[in-house]
Amino acid sequence: MGIRSMTGFGRAEGRVGPYDVVVEAKSVNHRFLEVSVRLPRDWSFAEVAVRDRVRGQLQRGRVDIAVSLAGTGAAAGQVYVDWALVDALVEADQTLCHKLGVPFDPRSARQWLTFPGAVSVRPAALSEEEAVSSLGDLVNAAIDKLVAMREREGGDLARACAGYLEDVAAHLRAIRQRAPASVAAYRASLLARVSELGISVDDARLAQEVALFADRVAIDEELVRLEAHVQAMRSDLERAEPVGRRLDFLVQEMHREVNTIASKSQDAEISRHVVELKALIEKLREQAQNVE
Repeated sequence: MGIRSMTGFGRAEGRVGPYDVVVEAKSVNHRFLEVSVRLPRDWSFAEVAVRDRVRGQLQRGRVDIAVSLAGTGAAAGQVYVDWALVDALVEADQTLCHKLGVPFDPRSARQWLTFPGAVSVRPAALSEEEAVSSLGDLVNAAIDKLVAMREREGGDLARACAGYLEDVAAHLRAIRQRAPASVAAYRASLLARVSELGISVDDARLAQEVALFADRVAIDEELVRLEAHVQAMRSDLERAEPVGRRLDFLVQEMHREVNTIASKSQDAEISRHVVELKALIEKLREQAQNVE
């Protein structure tokens, strides 16, 4: 088991009392865990429980949970009419007809039964506790499928990152091999310039100048840290727990070290490797943003 992505989808169907219920869970990238729940009318009592189920299984991403009912006619439960609301609507209709000077048709009062909230269908023999329990099981089933998709995509992300890290390591080895040669190349260039000018330079003075250059362009510490970051990221890609934030941090540190090498290096070959490293680290950053 390894890392998970933050994108996925899961769907579960089942019964909650007399209702046929469909639960759909969808997740996309987000810096933290953000849960949105859409429930049928009169089911708001289950929202907290649904959120808790999601938080128990996921740690990052924007997660949308949609619960829909099928077969919610009278056969699925008991029809409840808010007669106080209907009476008020009919009275308002009568008042309006009186003001307009038109006759009131009692048959038109039936239209107010379609007013939002006037009529609802509720399970006749299902307590809130039973509904929350059954619905929670369906939410878990949907989340399980979502997690399975996130794990499959996580495997793809891990393989992509592993390939990029291999390339990063190869460039670091090349830079480490080139670094001493860049100092030697600077010494040769300095000697050629001195010879060109036809002047003599004390060997000790030349050695001092080369030593100062070597100190200015020394990148051993940056290479060591970059190699450590590569190894840390490889280890994190094998972990089962969420590591997205750690990967984000490691990528930022890699960017910083490579930028330092770029500012120090005066060698064309090392600069070429630095350009490639920056491109690879940017690819790692894009992948890390998808990791839970």
